[in-house]
Amino acid sequence: MGFTTPCFIRKNTETLRKKLEEVGYLNDSPEWTNNCSIIWAYQYPMKGFDTPVYVIADSFDIPFDKHSALCGKFIDCGTNEELFLAIAALRDDSNYMQWFITDSILSVSYDDSIGNDHYFIEPKGIMFFWDENWDNATIISGRYHKATVNELIEYFKTKEEL
Repeated sequence: MGFTTPCFIRKNTETLRKKLEEVGYLNDSPEWTNNCSIIWAYQYPMKGFDTPVYVIADSFDIPFDKHSALCGKFIDCGTNEELFLAIAALRDDSNYMQWFITDSILSVSYDDSIGNDHYFIEPKGIMFFWDENWDNATIISGRYHKATVNELIEYFKTKEEL
């Protein structure tokens, strides 16, 4: 499958575009749109059109008309880059670059790249980011779940206010 949540941001920088490509999106816009002000990230849910892409535009009716399967389904991330990247990264086939929330006290161990053992505890209700360390982690005890769109919106809204 792949990316699950189409979203857009009212901002366009080279850094954002590079981060989308790191997550797994391909640029599907002509070069002349690089100065446009909105980035749309999506994976079209129809057979044959399932490559994750981002499109750069200055309009809300481009790239999707009222007949599109994605019409009305995009999450508006305003200008919040962290929220946009967190929602754009949501996928059902990988944990890479996803945000998770601890449902209970979480005890974790992992070995780093040079073979050192690490052990830590995360309290209940903490949001954490899945990176390469988590790929090698062992959950000793506790539960966690992938953050939902609403949980991400709430988390980054609160974080933005600080």
